[in-house]
Amino acid sequence: MLHGKLPPDVLERLVFNHLGKIDPDVVLGPGTGRDAALLRVGNMVLVASTDPITGSIEDVGWLSVHVNANDVAAFGVAPRWFFLSIMLPSGNKASSIGRIMEQVDEAAKSLNVSVAGGHTEVTPSIDRPIVAGFMLGLARQGQYVVPSGARPGDSIVLTKTIGIEGTAIIAAEGAPMLVERVGRKVISEGRSLRSQISVVREGLAAFQSGHVTGMHDPTEGGVAGGVHELCDSSEVGCEIDSDTLPIHPSTEALCQELGINVLELISSGCMLITCDPEHANDVVSAVQSTGVAARVIGTLVSDPAHRVLTSRKGLRRLPRPKTDALWGALRKIEDARNHARGRSRHRSRPPQ
Repeated sequence: MLHGKLPPDVLERLVFNHLGKIDPDVVLGPGTGRDAALLRVGNMVLVASTDPITGSIEDVGWLSVHVNANDVAAFGVAPRWFFLSIMLPSGNKASSIGRIMEQVDEAAKSLNVSVAGGHTEVTPSIDRPIVAGFMLGLARQGQYVVPSGARPGDSIVLTKTIGIEGTAIIAAEGAPMLVERVGRKVISEGRSLRSQISVVREGLAAFQSGHVTGMHDPTEGGVAGGVHELCDSSEVGCEIDSDTLPIHPSTEALCQELGINVLELISSGCMLITCDPEHANDVVSAVQSTGVAARVIGTLVSDPAHRVLTSRKGLRRLPRPKTDALWGALRKIEDARNHARGRSRHRSRPPQ
């Protein structure tokens, strides 16, 4: 199988039919396009999400908090409690755990989240740090939005720019290899996008507008994958105006340099929001009132098979990503790094 999360057909065939006991208090369980689960506890509902960070080394602790918080915020609920499992490869120093936890602490405090528990270990089974996070939020019954609530005719709103997380990871992991190709400004600005990873602020503001029918946090597979998942959950199709999709200059430069599709680059940091078209401007204004950019990028349609990109050049099908573009980018960075090491070893050989 390809790197990244499993495709929907594999999930349907091998995962979703093996879920243990049926519990009536599981209000919303596993499903394609669902960022979190809803669990009834008395007259309250827990919103629970879990996600690992496997593609980043430099920002693994920071990202683990934010990507899980984003999943809870996609329900219009504030994240509150965080758990994490930290796995380090053999040979890592104790300072590695300190660096990761400093990032976790900083990110958690920025969201008013408490780190409530977790697990740490060193294992020979991996070659880079992996952090698996688990976030909880709490809401009153009915005081949330579900991804399956989107309807034909709804407008699709996008916040910020696409490919934010992927850009930040590529700029951090590939800086030594890419700085001479794209320039220090691109690397610096791309790296700084890590500060925009959270969508909690805009998710809560959009929900509080009272006009949202669904929200989704586009992670692996980028905006293209996120749109497909959003459509899957509500059994609708879509028309996305590709001319309106906002792309940060650093994202565009890095994707062009590495030859990857920006639409399929992991996009934590932006939020897909659906709403009644008559109130789309109200939702956009609610998001913008928090200092976050937002715009309408498309419309939902009734035919689930109709998922297309429109532009001044015409109409074309919106492909479902087979894997995230980040994996290809990281492979190219590693290949360049190994090539540079090989040249360095060759130059360091003494003359014969």
